[in-house]
Amino acid sequence: MSEDLRDKNKQAAEKQKAASAKNTKKEEITSEIYSANVDDLRKKLSNKNAEYIFKLNKYLMDNGFAEAEAKEAIDGMLPEVVDNQIKGIPANQLYGPVTQKAQDIAHPKKPVKPTPFWASWLDTSLLFFALFGALYGIVALTSKTGAKSNPNNQTGIITLIILSAMWGGLLSWFNNQMKKPKDQRPGWGMTIGYLVVGLVLMFVFLSAMTLIPASINPTLNAVGYFIAAIIAFGLRFGFRQMTGIKERAFF
Repeated sequence: MSEDLRDKNKQAAEKQKAASAKNTKKEEITSEIYSANVDDLRKKLSNKNAEYIFKLNKYLMDNGFAEAEAKEAIDGMLPEVVDNQIKGIPANQLYGPVTQKAQDIAHPKKPVKPTPFWASWLDTSLLFFALFGALYGIVALTSKTGAKSNPNNQTGIITLIILSAMWGGLLSWFNNQMKKPKDQRPGWGMTIGYLVVGLVLMFVFLSAMTLIPASINPTLNAVGYFIAAIIAFGLRFGFRQMTGIKERAFF
């Protein structure tokens, strides 16, 4: 029994050693490719990739690129082309059609900068302020007694500001977690746990706000809330234009 176990451990160690040696070899080959002379790399191109490079060069020159510019752009691609060629991935599969790659070279996409959390929080909070403001306005408009007649109401302007900030922070955090690669996201159990805790804190906050006097947490009439909602939406629009935020608050 012990001999069988030793044999299995020995085989597993040998497999691991072989896999490690294989990975090391791949890394060495990749390093050689990216440090090689571009003329040597051109000689290593398969017929299919060589044809792709030829057509790409011709297309670039036919569309305003100088010969030196086209060569520089293509030379920068060659290590990646040869590296993927070894893996069985041809250039047309790697980059798409020649016309598409030429457009990518002529009009390179600028990397999108991630939105800082504070900016996402403020953006989402302003959106919630506008939504809650409109909702409070509808409630005040349709209420028979009116919001101001209830001394313990939860529709004061301070309530609206803090509640919007809490929802904005919670949703921004959730959106940031969902944007991470799958292997870096917290588990669904932990995510749901955070959301539940956040919701509980909001309900506790709303209950506590009934103890705040109206002089500190004044309510507005329906028109006032609608105006506040419009102002918040306008501020959010201007803020997004100023900071260049493109992401949506809701998925």
